[in-house]
Amino acid sequence: GLSGAGSALEFGRRRMRVRGSVWLFLSCLLSAASAFGSKAPRRDPPLLFGGGPRAPHAPVLIDPELPTGPAFPSEVERPPGTAALCSTRTPVCVQEPSTIPEASARAALAALESAYERVVGALRLPEPAADGGLGGNDSLDLYLDPAQTDVVVARDAPSLGLFDSASAFCLAPALSGALLERAATLCVGEALSFRLDAGESPSLRRAYATELWWLTGVITSLDVQAVDDVASHPERALFARNELTQDNGAALFFDFLERARSVDASGTLSTTLLAVAANQTRAGSLTWNNEPDLYDVLRHGFDEDTVEMADLIADFGTARAFLGDRDDGLHPPFTSWAGSFARARYDWLVPFSSLPRRVRSSRAIDPTGAELIWLTIDQVPPADLVLGFQAEWEAPVAFEWRLISIDAQGRELGRVELPFQEQARSAEGRVVNLDGVRAVLAIGVNMGGVDASHPHDPDLDPFEPHACTVYFAKL
Repeated sequence: GLSGAGSALEFGRRRMRVRGSVWLFLSCLLSAASAFGSKAPRRDPPLLFGGGPRAPHAPVLIDPELPTGPAFPSEVERPPGTAALCSTRTPVCVQEPSTIPEASARAALAALESAYERVVGALRLPEPAADGGLGGNDSLDLYLDPAQTDVVVARDAPSLGLFDSASAFCLAPALSGALLERAATLCVGEALSFRLDAGESPSLRRAYATELWWLTGVITSLDVQAVDDVASHPERALFARNELTQDNGAALFFDFLERARSVDASGTLSTTLLAVAANQTRAGSLTWNNEPDLYDVLRHGFDEDTVEMADLIADFGTARAFLGDRDDGLHPPFTSWAGSFARARYDWLVPFSSLPRRVRSSRAIDPTGAELIWLTIDQVPPADLVLGFQAEWEAPVAFEWRLISIDAQGRELGRVELPFQEQARSAEGRVVNLDGVRAVLAIGVNMGGVDASHPHDPDLDPFEPHACTVYFAKL
């Protein structure tokens, strides 16, 4: 497994050797200490008494007509060279047009130096790729542009070698303070992601850079807004091929992995996942070859076990209910800094006194999206009363459901994890002890996919969302 932040750099240098044994680098997903406990590694049963080894998983066949990644052509060209301010400490430069005050350019250079030292130096992650002198030297270039409203990171011509890789440059407005530091960190983080895997989606690239900012920077209003967007739309997918609007959910997912499934929150796990997902794209292709993508790498880290993968997404779905001022210290990622803005949008608030009750999801749920229903215990239930639960959903996708008992302080008292079955279209469960319970939270995550041989693929967007119904009854 990964035992230190330096492992990401070592992996970046030797990933050709590592690709054949990727599970060694992802074993931290299964064995690292986490808030949800450690699980024993899976092993083949003994031949004498175990009935033989596990049957190998059938290979997933991909229709060659389906997209395998984002569009190949770059939509942004590197601006022509302007007056450059370059660092003497780190390989970064700021390209300043005449309309930008020199003080703003020097502040941008200081922020870019700081971001580079925090990401590459303190976290010990790989450096962004050198651009071969395209900006006047090999440094990472930030072009200040008054017309920009946000930071944009674009690639140069890629190196279509054994693994897709590219240098990058950044465009940004003249900012100040923490917003400037944030923009500089996004610049360095996305430029690094282009070196690791040039064929990754824009959404996931921005999510990765945002996570590096959360690990090394200070929280800004833009970060609170990002978490608020995720909390307001739990039904949205975490990953998508082209839509940058999905990046906030993926950023929280990266933060969840770093804090719940890594030996330390240093960006190492997220960086390793990106590096392992790198592929080779043939010259002349209209789309990147992003197969396997990062989601596939995660699934491979669990030995293609759909139950383990569903458990991971459900763990994150559970964590979403405890974001912001609902943070109980038990469910990473910990986002108390977002306050009430991070409160999850529960689809239904159901009083216990109104049972039996059946409700339907008000919005269809994307693959990896979640349905959250809050059942308030507004009357004291009899000691022997049991809460019955049933969920039904549309074919062909699979849902995983959990029932979380919550006390008066908003902490988890216990949970019922309903068994995940790929072919099922319904699930049933019971909460048998309501003593001290003030609410029961029903959480369902859509795992997508068509069948066992064709699991969910984030590259096949736009997705087909699916609805579900939930039934509560007193038994």
